[in-house]
Amino acid sequence: MELADIRNLISISDGYAYFQTGGFSPKPQPVIDEVVRWLRFQAQGPALQQIFNPTAEMLETVRAQVAAAVHASPDEIMLNENTTVGINIVASGITWQPGDIVILSDHEHPGNRIPWYNLVQRFGIQLRFLSMTNDEEMLLVELDTLLAEKPRLIAVSHVSRRSGLRLPVQAIVERAHTHSVLVLLDGAQSFGAIPVNMQEIGCDFYTFSGHKYIMGPQATGGFFIRKDRLNDLAASWVGSHSQKEMDMHGKLVLHESARRFEFGTRNLADQAGFGRALQMWEEIGWSNVFAWIKTYTDQLKQALLTIPGLVLETPLPYSKSSGTVVFHIPDLPAEHIAHQLYEEDRVLVSTLEFNPRSIRISAHVFNTSEDAERLLTGIQRIVQQQGAKL
Repeated sequence: MELADIRNLISISDGYAYFQTGGFSPKPQPVIDEVVRWLRFQAQGPALQQIFNPTAEMLETVRAQVAAAVHASPDEIMLNENTTVGINIVASGITWQPGDIVILSDHEHPGNRIPWYNLVQRFGIQLRFLSMTNDEEMLLVELDTLLAEKPRLIAVSHVSRRSGLRLPVQAIVERAHTHSVLVLLDGAQSFGAIPVNMQEIGCDFYTFSGHKYIMGPQATGGFFIRKDRLNDLAASWVGSHSQKEMDMHGKLVLHESARRFEFGTRNLADQAGFGRALQMWEEIGWSNVFAWIKTYTDQLKQALLTIPGLVLETPLPYSKSSGTVVFHIPDLPAEHIAHQLYEEDRVLVSTLEFNPRSIRISAHVFNTSEDAERLLTGIQRIVQQQGAKL
């Protein structure tokens, strides 16, 4: 399989130029076929040994694929439904005391806000917000100031969904660990869009989705917990299959791996689709994927900068950004821009909550030069219309 094949493997409704992979990706036909194949296979009798055993083996194969994609051990990977599951595992796994401090950023998704807001109400923890800036030195100086308050945890995104900024996560982890502070990274916007290597990053926890840049089914994702941190989290959310050993009288020994956080009956056919998506990218080659995203977003940023009045919020170098490009046009609400692009140009972009002005473009390998042309032509028309009104 090659990069050029991806466009022919997806079907986007009504021919829209689709720039919303950072929210939900379209699904390639091989991924859909794999999910259907496993649903049909299981439907023949899920409890039959000839059905149950291959299904269980498939799940472990997918776990190994996910681990390989992020350069981790399979024992460090939990398979789940979305990024927020991992955040909640960490949030519920620490014994909090009133006044404990958690550092977030001011760009976090509600999924990396609400669990912590909930702990503020339940246990009286305190939150500090790191200001996202494209000035890396300034960001780290502010982080050092916050670390002086002796927080228990940093929970920030690897890539900002609100600007496309790629955070200097290795520097963040090094600083945090110097102060014995744990680090949880939200990889929803990074996994599949930039290289993700647990060995290099060194964080304690990393959580990510399968339905965005990986183009896997909805309700797939994973959670990485470093081996030496496994027992630092109380397993407060467990059930059948979490156990290595148990008896009828209260004895419980949990798995000595991230599998301890998996339990109950789940849709394993979706996980098979997740694995098929990863296989697709492995065949193409991750380096080819990242090189394409770099080239496409580089060209898109340069073109956007030629539009009068447009303000680009994303760093220019791919090494400091990702597949996400964010911009705003002064005095033009984001909702107006997004609506006009959708209705007049058949271009789908996204707006951002708590941010009435910025537009987010999420580019992936199926996006074409024609998609970019429609996007840019539409933005130019909207700017000209605004100028005419003034």
